[in-house]
Amino acid sequence: MGEPVVAAPRLSLDRYLKGTRDRLSSVWHVPDGCAREGGLGLLYTAPTEGTHPLYLCVVRGDNFISTEVGCEGQAYVTRLGWIHAYPPAGVGSVPVYRCLVNGGREFFESNTADCEVRIVGGPPGWAVTA
Repeated sequence: MGEPVVAAPRLSLDRYLKGTRDRLSSVWHVPDGCAREGGLGLLYTAPTEGTHPLYLCVVRGDNFISTEVGCEGQAYVTRLGWIHAYPPAGVGSVPVYRCLVNGGREFFESNTADCEVRIVGGPPGWAVTA
């Protein structure tokens, strides 16, 4: 899909729900039928000190986020933006965790360390809040 160019310094990483359980997190346009569940924080639209790229990937038709451009051996969709590897000093931030449900067959993202009582797949990084 490529990597759109935008003029805004940051974009909101939002989580969407399609149907009753399929979730997708993105800063870009999402498929029809997706309802916004909430924001996960802001991603930079260009490299910033202490950040690394965050990518949207897909496996078995399910979207997930990754800090690896190779999507951990799965299919690359687009770059979402840049996220901090650690909590940035002097800037409000929240962790963004990759989570798993259904025995690891369905991905979603969360700001809670326990992945909303699901399996924690690790924190891809820290999104800013302002």
